[in-house]
Amino acid sequence: MPHHLSWNPFSEFARLRDEMAHLFPDSPLLPMRGQPFHRMPGPSVDIHETEKEIIVSAEIPGVDPQELDVTVDETQITISGEIKRGADRDEQGYRMIERRYGRFSRTIPLPVEVKPDEATAEYRHGVLEIRMNKAEGGRIRSRKLQIIDKH
Repeated sequence: MPHHLSWNPFSEFARLRDEMAHLFPDSPLLPMRGQPFHRMPGPSVDIHETEKEIIVSAEIPGVDPQELDVTVDETQITISGEIKRGADRDEQGYRMIERRYGRFSRTIPLPVEVKPDEATAEYRHGVLEIRMNKAEGGRIRSRKLQIIDKH
């Protein structure tokens, strides 16, 4: 009977992280030993499909909605922006840093074609919600969305 091996593509990163943690034990910039490297670049998203629309919810806490750009075409959505660290914060004294700061961009393929001209975006309590009506076909266009801040 053949032996199947399971390969984790992040295992080499985990090994390298552990070696770096051994060389620089007090660095707050390295993930803690045993913490996995598994997060996607950019915000975590949920995609929900109803009979008439696709709803993408992106978790982006601590960002000014005016710093976000959302572009939608019939087949994908791109969310980009910047999460700024407060000017009063420095890295001294930190034992762990898991939150991300800086520029990000993430393009998410959609499960069905949508109508970009009818898409809307709202930001509420750290979650960006983009609602897109499903399309029946047509040519590909893209549209930059204005985000409504619902604080």
